[in-house]
Amino acid sequence: MPSTESARHGDGTPRVAHLQLAILTILLAAQISTLLAGPMPPRQLTASLAAVTALAVLQARHLRAPARSPLWLRLGLVSAEGLTTYLPLLAIGAAWPGMGGFLAASVLLVLPGRAAWPLVAAVIMGLFAAAMSQGLGVRNSGNVAIASLAVGLTLFGVCHLTSTIMHMRGMHTEATQLAVVKERLRFARDLHDLLGYNLAAITLKAELSRRLIRKDPAAAGDELRDVVDIARQAVAEVRHVVDGYRNISLAQEIAAAASLLASADVAARVEMSCGILPDKVDSVLAMVLRELTTNILRHSTARNCWITAVQADEHITLSVANDGVPRAAANHRDGGGLENLASRLEAVGGTLSATVCDDGRFRVLAEIAI
Repeated sequence: MPSTESARHGDGTPRVAHLQLAILTILLAAQISTLLAGPMPPRQLTASLAAVTALAVLQARHLRAPARSPLWLRLGLVSAEGLTTYLPLLAIGAAWPGMGGFLAASVLLVLPGRAAWPLVAAVIMGLFAAAMSQGLGVRNSGNVAIASLAVGLTLFGVCHLTSTIMHMRGMHTEATQLAVVKERLRFARDLHDLLGYNLAAITLKAELSRRLIRKDPAAAGDELRDVVDIARQAVAEVRHVVDGYRNISLAQEIAAAASLLASADVAARVEMSCGILPDKVDSVLAMVLRELTTNILRHSTARNCWITAVQADEHITLSVANDGVPRAAANHRDGGGLENLASRLEAVGGTLSATVCDDGRFRVLAEIAI
């Protein structure tokens, strides 16, 4: 079973880092494009290009320094960004739209909660005032300030969103593991409650029969008859527990699977066009769907699932597909769980196949001829 920690820092972390780097690169390219498109003396252009590149590098380093990094490191990065932001403007009047965006984003990421927003406002207003003091005019100074705020909010939003996604992914894994553990505990509790007394009674009566077999054979026979009756009752109670797993229908399981997937933030698209199925076929297909649903929740990062059950004449097809299994992983599955499902289907004349479709979906297809 995959751990919560691996779910948080394994598969998802590289994709999150790549997303943050892509957004940062786009914002850097937009600012460089603005600098190159506008009329600016060579000295100011060179200083501006150097400053915006340095700011992007500092911001990238800052994004790699998580909240658990030492406070002095985070504050040092913010201070370096502040100097790189204001020095070109105050020294040679180099200014460009969005020049304070990286600094504003860093302030929001480093300082806790509401304390950051007044400082962000001070950064934006300070940029506006500094640009005005260099004679850029209200319009150009306003462009610098507004674009800086937009860049800062964009970076902050991306970072906040990705951290939320990682947190929710960890919560999803924890919920799945908890559901599995809860079901195991329920099964163990039911067996204990139903069989504990009967097994203890069988043990006591068998021991009593052993002691009476020579002294009072008739009494020993009575005790052994009681043992048989208790054993039959225990068998019936075990069947009662197992019935909760076997006596299920495909229609009910499809509804339950859709509800369970939705609770795990997996969009389930369901299509069912089957009539009344034979009991064994209905039960086996329901068990197949239950197992496949569990596999999706436990072993994939699916965001969408497609469940289709179709009956054409005397041929029934159950298809379950999801978009959360990487192609490499799908091609190297050991097949243990799928082999068990295939054995169930073979018992009722069915077959099971698993393929990776051209669109990247991993699909399991169960077919039965009735």
